[in-house]
Amino acid sequence: MKTSRLLFAVAPAAFVIVGCASGGAAGPPAKNPDPIVTPDLRITPHAPEDVERTFREAQDLLLKGDERAAIAGFQRVLAMDSGGQAAAPALFNLGLAHTALGDHVRAVDFFLESEKRFPDALIAKQALLRASRELSTLERWPELEAVARRIDRRPDLTVLERIEALGALGLALVEQGRQEEAFKAIVQGRDMVEEAKLGQSGAPPMELAQLAFALGEWRRADSEKIRFEPMPADFAATLEDRSTRLLSAQEAYTDAMRSLDAHWSAMAGYRVGQLYQRLHQDVMAAPFKPRDLKQQQLFEGAMRLRYRVLLEKGLAMMEGTVRLGDRTGESSAWVARAKEARAQLQRALADEKAALAKLPYTEEELREALVKLKTPKP
Repeated sequence: MKTSRLLFAVAPAAFVIVGCASGGAAGPPAKNPDPIVTPDLRITPHAPEDVERTFREAQDLLLKGDERAAIAGFQRVLAMDSGGQAAAPALFNLGLAHTALGDHVRAVDFFLESEKRFPDALIAKQALLRASRELSTLERWPELEAVARRIDRRPDLTVLERIEALGALGLALVEQGRQEEAFKAIVQGRDMVEEAKLGQSGAPPMELAQLAFALGEWRRADSEKIRFEPMPADFAATLEDRSTRLLSAQEAYTDAMRSLDAHWSAMAGYRVGQLYQRLHQDVMAAPFKPRDLKQQQLFEGAMRLRYRVLLEKGLAMMEGTVRLGDRTGESSAWVARAKEARAQLQRALADEKAALAKLPYTEEELREALVKLKTPKP
């Protein structure tokens, strides 16, 4: 993933915080992230010389991609100077190192400890933002809500940082089933996006991806409220309503993919595939009551023929998500879920084709039955 370099005023003998700026195209995670130099972390003349040397050695190791050796170095810094100026960046860099190793649980701990122990350091805001991203990856929604609210209360946020905080809050709330609260946070974030005219050309900033995904999750839950049991009086109109809401959710997920961030694209791709998979399950579970065996077989065949396309669409999305994981190195739980869903959809398609082959009707006869099924009762 390409990154840009953020350089604040460089102070002599400053500590370097290793980190990536937001944005960039999807791809394998950067092994050696760019440094962010912050002016408030200058080592004073009173700081022990070996602390500075140990910190810089650990920093160099982290920049070279030797995360485990860097972790050992930053731990030595904390042992030598647990409350000094080196402690906050050492804790933050420990979080980055564990993130690079895929240890998101430990990464959260270090980011939050850095902010908790040194709330006035410039790195505190970045520590909270990083913690929120890790908590989202871990799907620890109540904790994500708490951290997002803490970020949102800060007076020093940029527009993008505020949007990211609102996206995190909206996602945490919707995943806890608090739809009304989630919608308010999402709308507030979307209003800020529109006011700042963000993401209107080219790939939108990564900070917008979470907000778009949260909206997709809200719309997905809204669409799946529409069920087919008990059998609706107008099946076709009910299906049309469900499909319209499905497409609305898909649009939001697609916006999340436009950020070209591998993680959010994998999450969104899986969810779009799941939209079609669940619609197929719900439609096929509709309690039709045919008059006789012939009508039962006709309707069963018509339904299988017509709605098999939902399985095909779902399978295409799952396959695309798995390919994305293979191409970018994204190995989150969402890619694993996509692999499992891909296998389920492949089996479901095979079952549909086998069931159709057993029916004593031609495809033309089944299509005629489908037309009758879609025609509303007088």
